[in-house]
Amino acid sequence: MQNKRYTQNKTKLRKGEYQRPNNTFEYRWTDNRGKRQYVYAKSLPELRKKEDEINRLVLEGIDYGKLDRTVNDYFELWKNLKTGIRETTFASYLRFYERYIQNDIGKMKLKNIYYSDVVLFFKKLAIEKGLSYSTIEKIEVTLSMILEIAVKDDVLRNNPCKGALRELKRECGMKVKDVRALTLEEQKVFEDYLAKPGRFHVYCPIFTVMLWTGMRVSEVLGLRWEDIDFDNNEIDVNHTLVFYDIGKGQGSAYKINPPKTRSSVRTVPMLPKVKEALLAEKEYQELAGIKCNSVIDGYTNFVFLNKNGHVHHHKKLNYKLYSICDEINRELQLNGGYGIKKFPRLHNHMLRHTFATRMREAGADMKATSDMMGHEEIMITLKTYTDASREFKQREIGLLQDYFNRAV
Repeated sequence: MQNKRYTQNKTKLRKGEYQRPNNTFEYRWTDNRGKRQYVYAKSLPELRKKEDEINRLVLEGIDYGKLDRTVNDYFELWKNLKTGIRETTFASYLRFYERYIQNDIGKMKLKNIYYSDVVLFFKKLAIEKGLSYSTIEKIEVTLSMILEIAVKDDVLRNNPCKGALRELKRECGMKVKDVRALTLEEQKVFEDYLAKPGRFHVYCPIFTVMLWTGMRVSEVLGLRWEDIDFDNNEIDVNHTLVFYDIGKGQGSAYKINPPKTRSSVRTVPMLPKVKEALLAEKEYQELAGIKCNSVIDGYTNFVFLNKNGHVHHHKKLNYKLYSICDEINRELQLNGGYGIKKFPRLHNHMLRHTFATRMREAGADMKATSDMMGHEEIMITLKTYTDASREFKQREIGLLQDYFNRAV
């Protein structure tokens, strides 16, 4: 190394600058951790451009030495740092990372990642892979948590994920699919169909409980007989049953989790309709000789079982709902009735949504409804879970006319 303070063409070198024997240039400095760092360039102007960037980063407290690390490097660090996350939630983050991030933006160095790179990554997921907005939203949560550690480590000034989803929505016109409630007519058609003898009648109790308690599917699937108080007509919600991917190449498993939030630990009043459905399920299992064969994390004696005595899978319940909807639509085409042209494609969560909407339409106290659904705030119930049907809006606006008539 030529340790001289002038280049070969007599340009004076600054402190830390060196011309190398091969006529390239090097800049050395000590980072804020006391570690020596080096950058190289083919020309002095190019080197000084890098110096200016380095000095700016140092002034801003950015750790330049770690900028050569990749997103994947910080993913490994994040895995070791992250504590207090449920096993199932952690497994979900891992799945999204390994499936979508690891072999793409995960290979990029932190110093090369900008806001525009994240937006382009999300657009690629939407356009090329055809992912829904809600799925990309989950990927964004995972990526953002990892990059946030780099921000706290003074490696990045700010998180390049910030605002990227908004840009995706603006450019691609993406939006979350609205979950709507069944109308009163649709609910009646659905319940009447389940009540009839036939191949789907066996699912009448579980869907009735979901529809008339507003419980989450994971809460209903995790119900045990000891959680039900038939004397006081109450259901004790104290755990959930989930099915999750353990990890890459490790398969999937059932898991007992605590309820979603502290507010989710609750007692749900049991309407006569719900009690009747639970007793019907009990009677059916006794007549069919079905006994619980599932033991999950020490929990057993589950209420809702398949014909083999095992707990239901939430996705299989969705498939049953799809089939029920198809059958209802066939009957509507043949017989008509209820003024419904096409019955909507149902899924588990729509039943919970329908419960909240019916409670609102019935004039129930929203604080009580929120508590029964296990929400921490009333606004979650109002904004996310309640629809206003045409009939309900007409009835509500009628209150104004009634008030005016009385007033004058």
